[in-house]
Amino acid sequence: MTEPKKHHFSPVFYLKGWCDSTTGQLIAYSRSHKSVIAKPVYPKATGYEHFLYTMEGLPDDRKQIIEKDYMASTVDDPAAKALKVLLDTGTSGLTAEQRGDWTRFMIASLHRRPAAVAEIGETFKSTLRKDLLADSQNESDKQELHPYLIDDASKVMVVRVIENDGIGNIIINMQWSVLDMSASQHELLTGDMPHLRYYGLKDPRCTILFPLTPTKLFIATHDRKAEHNINSRNKTEVVKSVNDEVARLAERFVFGRTAVHRKFVDNRLGRTSSR
Repeated sequence: MTEPKKHHFSPVFYLKGWCDSTTGQLIAYSRSHKSVIAKPVYPKATGYEHFLYTMEGLPDDRKQIIEKDYMASTVDDPAAKALKVLLDTGTSGLTAEQRGDWTRFMIASLHRRPAAVAEIGETFKSTLRKDLLADSQNESDKQELHPYLIDDASKVMVVRVIENDGIGNIIINMQWSVLDMSASQHELLTGDMPHLRYYGLKDPRCTILFPLTPTKLFIATHDRKAEHNINSRNKTEVVKSVNDEVARLAERFVFGRTAVHRKFVDNRLGRTSSR
C-alpha cells in the first residue's frame, strides 16, 4: 500500500463543504510575497504538508503511523460521519460516540497545524531529552541518542495533547447547536485554524464557534443564553465577525466557496499571530 506523503492539517472531508457543486473545487486564499492570491483547488491539493507527522525512527512501513492510524483513521474518518449528522439532523442526531468524535476533531484542528506541531515539539524536546538521558544507564547512550528519537517522541506528544480527556470532556458536555447563517449577505469562510474559542473552557462565558459550511456554524456554550445572544444578532454581522477571526488566525490558508473575499482576506491573513 502506498504510504501517504500529503499530511492534511485541513482534511479533505471538511473542505468539501466549500466546494463548488459543478467544479468540485474551492478557493484557497494564501499570501504569495506581499499580496493574497485566490486559487481554485481541489480539496486534496491544499491544506497539507509533506510528511508532517512522519516518524523517521520507525521502519519504512510504520513511518506514517500517525497520519494513517491516527489523523486519518481515528480523527478524520469518524469526524466525517459526525459532520454529516450535524448537517443533516443537527446536534440532536449525534450519538454519544459521535459527540466524542467531533470533539476530537475540533481539538485536533488546534494542534495538527505545522506551526502547532513545531511548537509542541519545541515545548517537549528539552524535557524529553533530559528524561531520556536521566533514564539511561549506559554512558555511551548518554553521549549518542538516536538522531530521530527526540523528534519522533515530540510528534507522539501532539497525539497526547489532542487526546487530553480533561479538555475533551468539558467540550462534550457543553451545549451544542448548529446555527443557520443563510440569511447573511456573506458566506462563512474557513481556514487552517477554524476552531474559534472565546474565554477559557471552564469560564461560564466560554463559546466555541466552528464553521461547518458556507452557511452553517457550529456553536458550543455552557449556557444557552450565550447561544441565544449570538443567534439573535444580525446574521451578516455574525458571519463578518467569524470570517474576520478565521482570516486573522489562519496560518497559511483561508478557504471559501468563491473568490469574492480576496481583499477581505488580504487585509487580515498573516496580520495577527495565531493563538
